[in-house]
Amino acid sequence: MLEGRDREIRDLLGLIDAARSHRSSAVLLRGGAGIGKSALLTHVAQQVEPPAQVLWADGTQSEVRLPFAGLHQLLHLLLPALELVPDRQADALRGAFGMNASSAEPLLVGLAVLALLTRAARQAPVLVVVDDAHWMDEESAAALAFAARRLRSARVAMVFAVCDEETLPVPVSGARELRLGPLPTALARRLLDQHAPRAAPSVYKRLLTEAEGNPLALAELPAALSDEQLTGAQALPDQLPLSERVRQIFCRRAAAYGFPLLLAAAERDGELRTLLNAADDADTAMDVLNGAAEAGLITVRGERVSFSHPLVRSATYQAAAPSRRRAAHRALAGALDQEDDRRVWHLAACATPPDDTVARLLVGLADRTRRSGGVASAVRALRRAAALSSIPAATARWLVEAAECAWAAAEPAQAQALLAEVELLEHTTELQARVACVRGTMLHAGSAPALACDTLLHSARLARSHAPQLAEECLLLAARAAWGASHPAKLTEIAGLLALLPLEKTTDRSQRLDQLRSMGDVGRGEEPAGEPAVRCSPPSDGWAPTLGLGPVVWPPVFLPYLMGDGEAGLDAQRRSVDALRASGASGALPVALTSLVAAQLVTGRWAEGAALGEQALTLAAETGQSIAACHLQALLACMAAAQGDSARCHELAEASLAVSMPRRAASAAAIARWAQGLDALSSLRPRQAVGPLSEVTAPGGTAEHFMLSRLVIPDLVEALVRVGQRDRAGAALLQFEERAAPQLSPSLRAAWHRCKALLAPAEKAGHHFADALAAPCVSGFETGRTHLLYGQWLRRHHEIKSARHHLHQAVEHFRMMRATPWTQQAHTELRAAGVLDATPPTSGQDLTPRELQIARYAAQGLTNKDIGSRLFLSPRTVGYHLYRIYPKLNITSRRQLPARLPNSSASPDRGHGQLPDPSTSDVPTAR
Repeated sequence: MLEGRDREIRDLLGLIDAARSHRSSAVLLRGGAGIGKSALLTHVAQQVEPPAQVLWADGTQSEVRLPFAGLHQLLHLLLPALELVPDRQADALRGAFGMNASSAEPLLVGLAVLALLTRAARQAPVLVVVDDAHWMDEESAAALAFAARRLRSARVAMVFAVCDEETLPVPVSGARELRLGPLPTALARRLLDQHAPRAAPSVYKRLLTEAEGNPLALAELPAALSDEQLTGAQALPDQLPLSERVRQIFCRRAAAYGFPLLLAAAERDGELRTLLNAADDADTAMDVLNGAAEAGLITVRGERVSFSHPLVRSATYQAAAPSRRRAAHRALAGALDQEDDRRVWHLAACATPPDDTVARLLVGLADRTRRSGGVASAVRALRRAAALSSIPAATARWLVEAAECAWAAAEPAQAQALLAEVELLEHTTELQARVACVRGTMLHAGSAPALACDTLLHSARLARSHAPQLAEECLLLAARAAWGASHPAKLTEIAGLLALLPLEKTTDRSQRLDQLRSMGDVGRGEEPAGEPAVRCSPPSDGWAPTLGLGPVVWPPVFLPYLMGDGEAGLDAQRRSVDALRASGASGALPVALTSLVAAQLVTGRWAEGAALGEQALTLAAETGQSIAACHLQALLACMAAAQGDSARCHELAEASLAVSMPRRAASAAAIARWAQGLDALSSLRPRQAVGPLSEVTAPGGTAEHFMLSRLVIPDLVEALVRVGQRDRAGAALLQFEERAAPQLSPSLRAAWHRCKALLAPAEKAGHHFADALAAPCVSGFETGRTHLLYGQWLRRHHEIKSARHHLHQAVEHFRMMRATPWTQQAHTELRAAGVLDATPPTSGQDLTPRELQIARYAAQGLTNKDIGSRLFLSPRTVGYHLYRIYPKLNITSRRQLPARLPNSSASPDRGHGQLPDPSTSDVPTAR
């Protein structure tokens, strides 16, 4: 089946159906070069069922001046029937074909063609197909046009295929035009998947963009790339290399427009003034460009020149000799101001190595583009600078910088290839450190945390004397890796190295050093008994590493929450992600978003967390960041578990464990097991929750993590109490108190009181529940769970009125969090407490996480463009989501959104489950 052409296939096959009913017709099939006209006609011809007959001819440029060549190709199968055609007509057609010496009078030839087609149609319908009809000789075209005008009720259908901007040598009166457009994006992707299965994401995107849905280009462009270019190890040139077939198709008319069109192909901005200034004669150049526009090669609108198809530009450029291309770039550079960055690119394009002057210009350009978020452009500039440099040390330095930018631009294969180039050159200790830092950064995101930690420590030791800021960045990232591998001893070692760096002692640095020491103490079981002085305050906005690998490598997932700074940590991580987006460092986004999504999970921002997590997961998968991906899968599994999507939770958790367990990514494995335990608790299977939760909390457990167990123990205590294992639950609570000092931690205090309430005697349990509700809690989900357990306890102790109050509170919290199974548990308890109608009205319950996120932003008054920039969506896509949101909420405009969304006054980042502090509301206490 020819995909994406169903409508056109039905249309053309309908011509045969009409012919069977004695309705003749003619169609002019029009489309761009390579758009698939021949493939469509071939497919249709194969679908024509006997006894219907297909007559086919191909117009050929080499035969365009041979009279009646096309007609002979079309009718040679019908020539035996000439005996039944009137003699004068038959003789004229034989003369046209050189079969006798008769004169080929046009009228008689046309009548002979009409007679042959009519007689053939008496036996069965006939489909006449002329492909590339614009290349048919004029005499053949005239004879067919003559016949087409007179067939009418004969059972004959005609299809003439021509390229855009081409015409038939002789028009066919009454022919209906059928235009064949580009493939839809989904089908273009499917076709490109077949021809470029190994393409790197950036290469895939470039191919898709350049092809613009052209099937021939989608098939041929990947074949013209080298293996290094296809996999992303080598940067693609400004003009994609083309196969000979594509070049011929897209360039056959460009040669007539000479140097002015080459200038347009070399100047990607298409500024008309620049092109005319670069030309020898501006008036002549303008005339040439107007001629190219009339030929359909370019479009001139105001002060801009654009090509009709990206491949026309590439073909025009590549068809020129290298000397002509250099001349074009030289002329364009001369036409631009000294401060114009385009001038540097043109100088680089016409330079021949060595050229240190142009190399330095490129390095300056790279610095500017990096600051403005163009890290991908910086890679190109630095690579070209290295190629032009005559100084080996400068070459090595610029290649390392290019590798750093390539990683930041989500081009890991190119970064690896650049580092391999550097290792073949002589380089300093500082450059060795930078190479190790980039390698360690990539290992941290995509390989194994322990190996990444060792590599980054090696880099820090190399850099500590000559580049202490680089050493600091490497140590902090090594600490993230040590956290991920659950190696607290490494954290102590890192703290020691960090303390020795010759850097100014700032508050931020002191805080991070204290955090590392504290975590090392926790790992050794030596955390001080008093209130910890260590707080995970965010780095100041002014702190940022010098390499552009990512403005923030600290803190690891959940650390701010565990150290009592959940809200501040969330804000700092959000700013970090915003800074990465602004700088264009998409390669660092998956790791940064992992920390942000973790913070959103524990603070109840599930809608944004799920949307950002899915975005980050896609990017991590595309760039081979498997460690970041398995963390994100585990975090998303936790959200799915709490919201009752068990199938999704299982899928994500198993995918995470498949990577995290063999690679010893302990933090990801711990979160994935936590998700499995939470899923079992959510669906009232506490016995099945005990196993995975114990693996995280038990010493020597398969998913043990020296600090993440603090988050998991409260769930384990609840599961053990539900299955009647109170002794084990008491031991787990004691472990919680000894290892986490929850009474001193604002983030853990509420969960600690809730656990104590579950195990306390009746006369004390109520007070512990009240203390849990009075404790600080930034998550509506955790508050809802406390209300649920308190309501259950009150009902069982016959405090029905108070039980109903807390159960209603639980329902409200869970409903706003879309925690469906927990809402159902609260409903069940309410019915047991005598509330017959325990189903609250819904408000936005049917919205997907992405829709809810967009709706919240829109309720704040953000435009579609503003929302799209925050969520990596086009304004049109945002509008499409709003179009789906309105009927779900039973509204007609965005002005009505605030009233229809739960807690709509809060931002999308802060919006779930933030009810008034229970300690200040009318909360009944136990007697």
